[in-house]
Amino acid sequence: MGQHATPTAAYWSFFERFNAKDPEGWAAAMSYPHVRVSAAAPSRQPRTSSGIYPVAADYARMARDAGWERFAATGWVRTQGVTPRVVHRSDTKVHLAGGWTRYRADGSAIISNRVLYALTHMDDDAEAGGGWGIQARFGVDSFTDGDVSASSEAALAALERTMSTLAAGAVDAWLDCFHFPNVIVLAPGQIERFETREEMDRDYRDWAAQALPIEQTAGVIAAGSSGVLIAQDINHGDASFQQAFLVTERDERWAVSAVSALVPG
Repeated sequence: MGQHATPTAAYWSFFERFNAKDPEGWAAAMSYPHVRVSAAAPSRQPRTSSGIYPVAADYARMARDAGWERFAATGWVRTQGVTPRVVHRSDTKVHLAGGWTRYRADGSAIISNRVLYALTHMDDDAEAGGGWGIQARFGVDSFTDGDVSASSEAALAALERTMSTLAAGAVDAWLDCFHFPNVIVLAPGQIERFETREEMDRDYRDWAAQALPIEQTAGVIAAGSSGVLIAQDINHGDASFQQAFLVTERDERWAVSAVSALVPG
């Protein structure tokens, strides 16, 4: 779809149509294919919207089939989005730091989350629909008001290992820096999902083996106990670009679960 006038319009429409229990309207907030990645391990993910949805009808079908009853059973009556912050911006892609809190009728909070939203502007043609939509969501899914300094430091260290092994062209060590399945979000409409290490090795070995110098700055966008969102500015060889990462802890190992890049034109 991707039919909204601005990235923030798509972001707020996401919550408006969710609260209205409108499957088609909720789906219309997205760009397609759409992907949601959770910091929770695949076997423990409680959120039915995790996964890749090729077209709007697939997302609307998921929403109708799953229903809103599961939220109502917790006392939920509405979800309030947090005011988003622009992390990275280009003409066709924006990274927004956002999230939400679910509320009961008495105004008490049920649960909060922090999410990195990758919004893209799709081509203005009949098939794509034209305009902005949410291409990807990376969910911390372990958000807490407590001290998250340890998880933040562990995630930043994991990203540093990813960059140092890439700079050295040490492909096998670099592949060790990822969890699988893994998602990479590139230009509008371009999503790569690797189910296994072998799949990423096949597609990226030659690229990762170049041993190009890397300069980077990175900072935490939001953190939970088992998932951390990180923003990065990077010079890799002659290329300069920006990325957002979901770094997660599984089986006592912190590694990258998802990446979204603002690819140079």
